[in-house]
Amino acid sequence: MSRDKDDDWSEVTPVYLIERISTRVGSKESLTKPGLLSKPFSSNPAEKKIEQIAESCLFKAGMATVIGGAMGVFFGVFTAAIDPNMTAVTDKPQTARDVYREMLSRSKSYGKSFAFLGLALSGTECLIETYRARSDLKNSLYSGCLVGGGMGLRAGVVPGCVGCAALPRSPPLLTPT
Repeated sequence: MSRDKDDDWSEVTPVYLIERISTRVGSKESLTKPGLLSKPFSSNPAEKKIEQIAESCLFKAGMATVIGGAMGVFFGVFTAAIDPNMTAVTDKPQTARDVYREMLSRSKSYGKSFAFLGLALSGTECLIETYRARSDLKNSLYSGCLVGGGMGLRAGVVPGCVGCAALPRSPPLLTPT
């Protein structure tokens, strides 16, 4: 197996990596020249197809739904374990079965809510990004306003405006850049 001269890692030192990263990160040059941090171009049609599927809005929304649902189930189990059976008003002692039922119902409820939020936020953000043909922070803000306003609009116009103003604060904090 032959090695190209680009594959030689013997000259790579920590100092070299720090210099390369500091000159590349955040500079306009890093967007135009291939280098240490740039994505390699693939000529394999199968890899291109997989990349197209992974970058589609449907895939992104589906992944956010699944991950949001799993996170909601986790939070449901966690909150039910900390504060079990908070809705019951009885004097009889709690049993393991009661705690399990509360945990199950709370994890289902949280899972559905988080899955919906993941679907709504990532789906609208991807559609806005596709429409605007730009990938920036404004897409998250517009998406949060649209979803928050839509959720608040069920209670009326004023809650819709409050939802539009409040929810856009969260997606930019949660979205890795």
